Amino acid sequence: MPETSCYNTPTEEVMNRDPPLVERSTPIEEVARIVSKETHAWVVEGKDSKKLVGAITETDLLDIVSPLPSRSYAIGVISPRSLRHTEFEKAEDIMTKPVIKCNPKATIEEALSLMTSHRVRRLAVAENDEILGELSLNIVINTCFSI
Repeated sequence: MPETSCYNTPTEEVMNRDPPLVERSTPIEEVARIVSKETHAWVVEGKDSKKLVGAITETDLLDIVSPLPSRSYAIGVISPRSLRHTEFEKAEDIMTKPVIKCNPKATIEEALSLMTSHRVRRLAVAENDEILGELSLNIVINTCFSI
C-alpha cells in the first residue's frame, strides 16, 4: 500500500481483532503474567461483557513495583502507588482510565492524531464503549510500509 493512501484506511480494516483482555476483577498476578507477554491488557467490565473500563501497561506495573523516591526535599504529595504503601489485588486497582479509543470507522490519520496528542502507542478500537480490537503503532507502520 502506498504510504499516502494508508492514511485514509479505516482502523477496522487493519486493527488487531484479538486484543489481550482482562476482567476488572482479574488478580494482579494474572494481569502481570499477561502484560509480561503482551506488554499491555485492556480491562473490561466482566466475563460476558466487552465494555471497556481501563487499560494496563508495563509502565502501570512498573509504577507499583518500583519504590517511591526517598528524597526528603520532595515538594507536594507523592502518590502512594507502590506495593510498599498499599496492596493491589485486582486489575481495577492499577488500571489507567479513561481509555484513549477511536471508532472503527476512524481513519489511520485520525488514529495517529489521537496517539500523538495523548502520547500513546496503541488505541482501543471501540463502539458504544465495547472493545472491538486495537490499533498499535506497529500495525500502522506495517500497513503503511507493507513490512
